[in-house]
Amino acid sequence: MNEQSAPPRLRLLIDIVSDPVCPWCYVGLKSFQAARDRIAGEYQILPRIRAYMLNPDTPAAGVDRLAYYEKKFPDAAKREEMAMSLKAAAMGAGFKFDPATPKHLPNTAKAHQIIRLAHFDGAQERVAEKLYGAYWDDGADIGDEDVLVQIAEEAGLDADNARRDLASPKSKNEILAEAEAFRRAGVTGVPTFIINERDGFSGALPPDRMANAFRQAAENLQQVS
Repeated sequence: MNEQSAPPRLRLLIDIVSDPVCPWCYVGLKSFQAARDRIAGEYQILPRIRAYMLNPDTPAAGVDRLAYYEKKFPDAAKREEMAMSLKAAAMGAGFKFDPATPKHLPNTAKAHQIIRLAHFDGAQERVAEKLYGAYWDDGADIGDEDVLVQIAEEAGLDADNARRDLASPKSKNEILAEAEAFRRAGVTGVPTFIINERDGFSGALPPDRMANAFRQAAENLQQVS
């Protein structure tokens, strides 16, 4: 007698709307990966990392990050409180990082171009991991083309193709349009997670809570399908 085959897992396309210079997006990516592991037996998870620019007016050369945040958050005690919250959230997601490491705040359009390019090679998540690590752990300038090409190459992308994409006005305009489209659609904070292009939530939730949020979104989608 043949055993009954297991029912197919529901496919969840999860758009991760984020910006590499957002520390909560680093936490959110790690938390997503841990949450995915928790529900891997229940759902087929397909992540897609989408562009959002927290600081679209940042000059191409970037700015001093400390001066920028001192101006944006003049209360030093508040800045320290934010840093402690980030460190605690990172620990909850299973890793450590120091949000004070980067000294430079780049324009992230080119970083988004590399992430988007990697989607077509099936390496998007790997490239995003390396980008976040390069910026938040090593303080690399991820607005610099040579740095981005090196990251792309380390992730398995063709270096010449990466350089051509970075030089393409069409590629840059598509990134700017995508980021603006999410802003017009009401995304005001990142990371934002959108499930099957219909349901979603914002914030770098801890892995268990994020896994449950994915389950709840999946149930909501099944009820209306």
